[in-house]
Amino acid sequence: MSTREELVRAALRLVNTSGFGALSVRGVAREAGVGATTLRHYFPSQAALHLAVTTELVASLLTDLAIEDDTEDPAVRLYDCLLQFLPEPDQEISLRDNWFDLNCSALAPNAPATLRNVLKAGHEASVAAVRRWLSTLAAQGHLADEDVDDQAAHLLALINGLHLCAVIEPERYDLPREKRLLQWHVHQLLTR
Repeated sequence: MSTREELVRAALRLVNTSGFGALSVRGVAREAGVGATTLRHYFPSQAALHLAVTTELVASLLTDLAIEDDTEDPAVRLYDCLLQFLPEPDQEISLRDNWFDLNCSALAPNAPATLRNVLKAGHEASVAAVRRWLSTLAAQGHLADEDVDDQAAHLLALINGLHLCAVIEPERYDLPREKRLLQWHVHQLLTR
């Protein structure tokens, strides 16, 4: 019998080979070599499957790094974690294009629910990661608990804006400038 983790790994293989559009209960069951009933035992809906797969994908891309190490500067720790959202120069074109393609496809008027669920799940997983980092800093006294949700929304809006600017004006994309902007915002957030 397959475990939940094995099914998520099969779903990730399917996404890697065929894209997010192929992420369906039947497709994952076929990839995992199990029946749809077995898959439904772990994922009662397609949305639950999308959430699990996208959350795993985001979790593999966004780690907590040294966010808990209170011997280090909290602004540096948060900045390092947030840098994971910005692609390095050798990755920037493909990651930026994939991000843009997913957003365009998922937000199109007749977009399949699969893509919208993936986009929503990715956003929720990103919000959870940033909230976790900010909650860690709040628990250490570097930020007020009541500011965590608002600041998470602010930081993700900034990151999404940086990605959108890179798509709109790729010739003006300047990773060092984007990093300085992110660093400035983190410093402002933690020095109030």
